[in-house]
Amino acid sequence: MNNDYLKLLQKRIGSTSVGPSTARGMGPAGTIQAARKYLQGLNIRRFVKRNESAFRSELDIATLELQKALPKEARNWGSARKFLNIFLRDCAYNKYICEQYQLEKIESWLEVPIDSHVVKGLKEEGKRGDLPRWRTVISLTPSEHDTYQSFASAVAERESVLRAHLDVKYWRRDA
Repeated sequence: MNNDYLKLLQKRIGSTSVGPSTARGMGPAGTIQAARKYLQGLNIRRFVKRNESAFRSELDIATLELQKALPKEARNWGSARKFLNIFLRDCAYNKYICEQYQLEKIESWLEVPIDSHVVKGLKEEGKRGDLPRWRTVISLTPSEHDTYQSFASAVAERESVLRAHLDVKYWRRDA
């Protein structure tokens, strides 16, 4: 696929990754548009690293960049990380983007996007005391996020799936 179409695919994925339901309660008007603009222009290749530690460092940097790109009232770490994780997962799900950027190399390091649906699902997988009390995405701290990701890794291993794919199981199970 030529570069023009790859750019259009990224634009589409950036647009569909952050919609009204994804960003509900996470900021004022303009939050969705700002997140989409950042994701649509993001250099995906920068995430393809030799090891998980380097990938994680790049993910942390991009999270802070996206956080700064959001409207002032929406600049919280949890929202930025969720938007970024959904975008990267959706890129990995796209055959052409995945092949172009060799995302299969990092797929096992991708994080499950943390929100109330995922936390509810994770809590059902273990004892309530195993995970921090859930408040909101906008109040999520990096430390709490790490705890959720670690627990999600154990669940994913038990289920023979990659951690990022748990969102498919937990998203809107009641709907």
